[in-house]
Amino acid sequence: MDTVRYRRNDHYHNKQVSKRPRLLFNEETIGKKIHKFYLTIALFFGVILSIGMPFFNEPDGVYHFVNSSNIVHLTTDITVYGENSKWFGNQFINQKPAYQNRDYFKKYFETEVQRMPMSKLPRSTEYPKILSYNFLGHMVPAAGVWLGYHIYPSMGMMIVCARLLSMFVYSLILFFIIKYVKRGKLVFTIIGLSPVAMNTFSSLSYDGLTLILAAFLVAVGINMVNKRKITPLNLIPMIFSSIAVYFAAKTNIKLLILIFPIIVLSILMKGRIKDRINKLPSRLKLIISIFLLSVVLIGGAIYAQRYGGLGLVIYKLFMNFSYNFNPNINVQDINTVLVQPLATHNMMPFWLTSVWFIMILAAAFAEAKFVKDPLISYGALGLFILNILALYVNFFTGFSSGVNAANGAIGGVQGRYVTPMLFLLPLFAGNEHFELRVVSYKTVALFSAVIIVISNSLLFFDTLFTVFKF
Repeated sequence: MDTVRYRRNDHYHNKQVSKRPRLLFNEETIGKKIHKFYLTIALFFGVILSIGMPFFNEPDGVYHFVNSSNIVHLTTDITVYGENSKWFGNQFINQKPAYQNRDYFKKYFETEVQRMPMSKLPRSTEYPKILSYNFLGHMVPAAGVWLGYHIYPSMGMMIVCARLLSMFVYSLILFFIIKYVKRGKLVFTIIGLSPVAMNTFSSLSYDGLTLILAAFLVAVGINMVNKRKITPLNLIPMIFSSIAVYFAAKTNIKLLILIFPIIVLSILMKGRIKDRINKLPSRLKLIISIFLLSVVLIGGAIYAQRYGGLGLVIYKLFMNFSYNFNPNINVQDINTVLVQPLATHNMMPFWLTSVWFIMILAAAFAEAKFVKDPLISYGALGLFILNILALYVNFFTGFSSGVNAANGAIGGVQGRYVTPMLFLLPLFAGNEHFELRVVSYKTVALFSAVIIVISNSLLFFDTLFTVFKF
């Protein structure tokens, strides 16, 4: 009798277990956990990069340290450490002997800084304007510099503390943004864990704040599109993010604000703009098209006068997008968008760039579709392209010289200026009419996790290998 009862209970137990919901590793499950994955990887590699990477391992690294120090009135003479502040582009070249002679810690962490007035800096700098990305973007690193100085007054301690504080603050904010955004979580995570973003957060650069503000602004826009309503709950963050980007982000990133008029217009018109345009008489559509084209051409011609005229602008843009003036990997290389923070110094393998672009595009198209109105998708794509064109036009008087400059070469454009614009990808690829699901969301997510770990490991290894061996 007891045996029969035991079997019945055992059968009941197995039946109950089978009814429990299985935890499927699908898009919904990944979406609920991905922000935690982001924070874990960001903090792990962030600590390694903040402590272990050579100083000034970001574009204009010396400049960012000097500005951060100036903000908290701790202006230091960096020539004591062998750095030449007359030229802020030396990066970590001057640190190689200290690495190779094994006296790095003694030189940078035990040697105390020498304070000096800002006016006596070898290269003159001014206290940045309060409402500018130069000031607001250096506030967090400046707080870290102040903290490091009061722990021990050496340049090494000041920089490492500034890096750690920036990394922790920006990584935590992006963690909440990824949790907050309703769509495109995988794309946001991939961008945030790219070597360029990771190195930016673990530095004293103002680009860290720009990345955060761009991510938040686009996240607000994505949530508005996903909800398809305009309410006080999304109007307030829309206004706040627009003001923040206008005052605290790099100049070209201000173009992101234009995504809001596009989204608001689409919501108010209930996504029927295309239908209403199609109902217009053909003659009226032609008149409107000619008028809009005329406005664009006249506006472009007026704007182009400061750069030598519309003809010269078109010629230079054509030459730079159709001819490779410098076949060597340099600061203009596309490698610096996601993979290589400091061109010609980190020495990251070029194949990794191809993998990252394929990966982020696959992630964008693998995520759930949520954009009904083509105006939003093509508006996001248009802003992305306009940003790139504006960057090249802005650098018409860049660093190109000699024969290349005479032939129309534009120098100075760096990939990191484009990185924040990649947050627009979900708005473009999320169009319900785009069907490009080559691989599953799960496969893309798992593959991305592996590449993220490999890439950030290589960033650390390749950079240190460069300073130790070359």
